[in-house]
Amino acid sequence: MSRDDAERLYPGFPGSNANEHLRTIPACAALGMAQRASLGGPIVTSLDAKLPAVRDAAGRVSRGAALVLADQATASGVFASLSQPTPMMTLDLRVDWFGPLPDGTLDCAIDDVVREGDLALARGRLLADGVPVGAALARYLIGSMPGGGGHRIEDRREILPPSDVATFALYLDAISSPDGLMMRPRSEHVGAPLPAYHGGVIAALLEHAAVLAIDTSFRPIDIEVRFLAPARAEHPLIARVIPRRTGRRAATIDVEAHQGDPAKPVAIARMLAISDAAGDVQAFELPRP
Repeated sequence: MSRDDAERLYPGFPGSNANEHLRTIPACAALGMAQRASLGGPIVTSLDAKLPAVRDAAGRVSRGAALVLADQATASGVFASLSQPTPMMTLDLRVDWFGPLPDGTLDCAIDDVVREGDLALARGRLLADGVPVGAALARYLIGSMPGGGGHRIEDRREILPPSDVATFALYLDAISSPDGLMMRPRSEHVGAPLPAYHGGVIAALLEHAAVLAIDTSFRPIDIEVRFLAPARAEHPLIARVIPRRTGRRAATIDVEAHQGDPAKPVAIARMLAISDAAGDVQAFELPRP
């Protein structure tokens, strides 16, 4: 067995090839995701830096695209801890930003996975040329899939192409509506084969709605998303902003997503933004006891 034979090293990866499996998930294929793993090294998932669909208007990797990456990468970490492919669903996702995202490549390396029964927690870092630009933390429920049913995640076979849109905002395809920011369904938004929206795409819509609601002098430094119910990808998803507090240096914004009934949200999020300018990232290795 090769040190780089990820499928034999980690039999919990769905399918016979981890990269091919990613390209059968519409939202992952659209953003050109790829995965690599080796014995003694981390599970690393990447975006295709050459794709305009992963970028914002300034040409940097979009925070929304980074959220899709963080959601999928942490799931891959959990798959790597399993003895066979098993369905699971995201319970919550938190990402902390350490400054601007890069105009080059972006990786998400998973540092560890902790499991307790059917609960799993995965932690990782978003890296630009090895420099941390964010941290990801997600919890999953193993053995469940959005919407239930007998879908087998390893049965998807069709290899899908990357998105041809010009920016990540166009990939989301969200417009203002009387109820909030509405994301119109696209086949490229699908994650689970229900079909359901990819958890990272839901997180990206919530983040996008929150950013539009704050002054441009503020920058997001974290977002935490809790997934309450499956969001069916045949219907629009509406994000409704609930401002909590805006001060001179910090603002807290809540966002809810629903599919027609505001009293039945499918996901909720809280974002913290600050007015301080971004500084240099410093990483410190602390002594271990």
